[in-house]
Amino acid sequence: MTPLRWPLMLLSLALAADARAEPPPRFPPQAVWHQDISDAAVHPQSASMIDTWVGLGGFGFGRMQIDFSFHIVHAPAGAPTRTIVGYPSADEYYAPDCEPIGTPMPVPLDAAIEGQDGLSCANANGDCHLLVVQGDRLFEAYRANASGSGGLQAQCLAVWKLEQVYPADNRGEHCTSADAAGFPIAPLLFNADEVHAAMQVANGDLGHAIRFILPNPRMASTVVSGKRYGQYVRPASHAGGPTGPVGAVPYGSRLRLRADFPVNLYPPAARVILRTMQRYGIVLSDGGNVALTAESDRYTDHTWASLGIGSRLFDQAVPAAPVRPQDFVVLDTGPRILETWECERNPETNGPTGLQARLFKAGSRPGILWLNWNGGTSRVDIYRGASFIGNVSNKGAWRDKSQAGLTAAYRVCNEDSTICSEAVTPVLQQPIVYTTTPKPPKTATPPATTSGDAVRPAATPAADTGKNKRPGTATRPRPQASLDP
Repeated sequence: MTPLRWPLMLLSLALAADARAEPPPRFPPQAVWHQDISDAAVHPQSASMIDTWVGLGGFGFGRMQIDFSFHIVHAPAGAPTRTIVGYPSADEYYAPDCEPIGTPMPVPLDAAIEGQDGLSCANANGDCHLLVVQGDRLFEAYRANASGSGGLQAQCLAVWKLEQVYPADNRGEHCTSADAAGFPIAPLLFNADEVHAAMQVANGDLGHAIRFILPNPRMASTVVSGKRYGQYVRPASHAGGPTGPVGAVPYGSRLRLRADFPVNLYPPAARVILRTMQRYGIVLSDGGNVALTAESDRYTDHTWASLGIGSRLFDQAVPAAPVRPQDFVVLDTGPRILETWECERNPETNGPTGLQARLFKAGSRPGILWLNWNGGTSRVDIYRGASFIGNVSNKGAWRDKSQAGLTAAYRVCNEDSTICSEAVTPVLQQPIVYTTTPKPPKTATPPATTSGDAVRPAATPAADTGKNKRPGTATRPRPQASLDP
């Protein structure tokens, strides 16, 4: 190999490594999106709502079609950022629903807006979603478009904490997000890599609900005092601009594909998606015509073509059994909520931060682990790996005498919550050296002295071992705060 070709080969390998796909962003298993709804209760008016929906035209374009235009961008630490510029104007930015104008958002150089190859998008006429994951944060912008060298036009930026299980009203009652139902977008998409992975498992599924949308005239609304209002149900926290009859399905509805749908007539990749609809359902997230939303192939290892998945799969692949509205039931997720468009944002809940895990050992003796952190609730939960260790008063520190070695990562979480510190593996500190003060040599007992009738032994000078020290001790570091035992 010539000297020139060797560095070129290394460069190509490095570029290939940089281009490796990342897994889709997901919330903790306790999140509502990961609930198995196979046996969930059906809404009493399910049949009526489905009939109304069918009478209005069913899915957009009259079919369950798939949109492959959404990109999920994974931003490394230190990626360039852009600052949110209110669009169409500061007054028309969705506040307080969305993060404040001026919030920085990580935008890598290879980022691309929905349906685009880069950061230029005609946001006056399109949704132009930009979805970026960085660590445990998900940034989702609506009507995005690059502005100059460091700005990003958007009508909404919603930031989601992927380590958090959100309450029933998500980021706040009557609060929108980059999706009109107030949902996150990226965690409800499906991509070719996760479908391929599920195909390797017998009877595999995706393990999460799937986003779907309908035209606004086919979603429920009602008229109060001459004014039309939207309606939504959990898990939604907002309704966009629905204009359909009150008997239609409302924003946020979770639908389940019937258990006896002929899944096995479809290709293997399609079966994964259909089984997911039976076990986790589809959730009504936004207004539009193309029912399902998948991630594009831009950043994935596998492609939709390689899996045999096309846009018209569910209405053309099996002519005898297309997927229709009549194949679903509407689940009972609670009463309808009248949309007021008056967002009440939930306060931010911060978890423990700055966790340090230090292990102190002395030779073959059992070690002691010290954990130190900042913040969190008044009581916190301690985890070693996936194992719950205990619930303690939050004093910013804790010690573990029964530590399991250097391989187990520790986390500190708010009490009964998945809002946690980062997982930290203990770091072995400078070994403790135990020293022993030599014992003084034995000396003969001096003869007794006599003073009158009293006889007493002579005094023996005390060995000078140092005040308040005892043999066999070592100087140990002090914890940063008082501890629970």
